[in-house]
Amino acid sequence: MKAIIYYVLVLLCVAAVGCSSPASRIKRNPELFASFPVEAQGLIEQGQVDIGFTPEMTRMALGEPNRVYQRRTGDGSMEVWSYTSRRVTTDRQRVTADFSYRDSDGRVRRTSDTVWVDVDRELEYERMRVEFTDGNVSAIETLDR
Repeated sequence: MKAIIYYVLVLLCVAAVGCSSPASRIKRNPELFASFPVEAQGLIEQGQVDIGFTPEMTRMALGEPNRVYQRRTGDGSMEVWSYTSRRVTTDRQRVTADFSYRDSDGRVRRTSDTVWVDVDRELEYERMRVEFTDGNVSAIETLDR
């Protein structure tokens, strides 16, 4: 039941903010999409990027990056776009706590008891990194699972 409520809340948040998909990004800028090579258009429609993509192609395929890094090496500097996702897990934990209650005579009593509680943990993880050298994608890292 808790999982269903979580997914309903996520769907409501997405609806309120507006869902960004390759199709919606293409629809917002069809002229730019039409200017890309046919091979790139096919990948963009599938939400994929490839070596040689420009930042505009990458944005249309994947959306805005969650983080942007500047990487410097002996060979020069690069820009790295990071795309993240979130996962929620629930752990059941035992907690001992003090409780107040009224007995049958109406007096307030205190007792200690152990209860089980569900604790949600949200984990953000990097699912993809796209590296740009000289304005084009030069490397793509994906989480392999």
